[in-house]
Amino acid sequence: MAVVTAVLGIVLLPEIIGDRPPFDPGTVPGTQVVWVTAPAAAERGTLELWQRNRLRRWERTLAVPAWVGREGISEEAREGATHTPEGTFALTEAFGRLSDVGTKLPYLSVDSSNTWWWVSDTESPLYNQKYQCAAADCPFDTTLSENLGKTEPQYNYALVIDYNRFPVVPKKGSAFFIHVEVGRPTAGCVAVTSDVMRTLLTILEPSRKPVIGMYAI
Repeated sequence: MAVVTAVLGIVLLPEIIGDRPPFDPGTVPGTQVVWVTAPAAAERGTLELWQRNRLRRWERTLAVPAWVGREGISEEAREGATHTPEGTFALTEAFGRLSDVGTKLPYLSVDSSNTWWWVSDTESPLYNQKYQCAAADCPFDTTLSENLGKTEPQYNYALVIDYNRFPVVPKKGSAFFIHVEVGRPTAGCVAVTSDVMRTLLTILEPSRKPVIGMYAI
């Protein structure tokens, strides 16, 4: 019999007999999928974590509320809009203002004294990339970019969503992350509680090729 355990707001679901993943397993590259859905144009939805076990069965091991962009999930995501981009994208790295909690993905530690930025200046060749520089010396418009160490508490923990990264298309949108929520919709990111972020950071593994799927339903 399946047992549902709630810990710090996290719903952990052991294998649900007969439950099927909401995606086509043949279309994902690995064995870990973060699945985010919300009604069309809604700013609030659900984040699930699906993992394939040793028996090659997919299990939903996490299901929690999540904030998305103020304009909902959409294929129209772009710079200046507040849509969360629709589609499936890789999760390849993480960063945070707080100490690493045992993250298996590459983890960049940032704090308010650091000089790490995420470039959202659409005229810069560094657009939608992280870059380290002192504000006065940055080769891009810092007023159009995010200082990762000064965005608190959202960037206490964050996972980078590989939307518009390889390759980068100017003005198509930048700085999309899963990060800590502050009780309101985002400018396009996915936001969950600190506890959920710590759970994701310790579970997602590069060898399992994790991805995030974000879709309006």
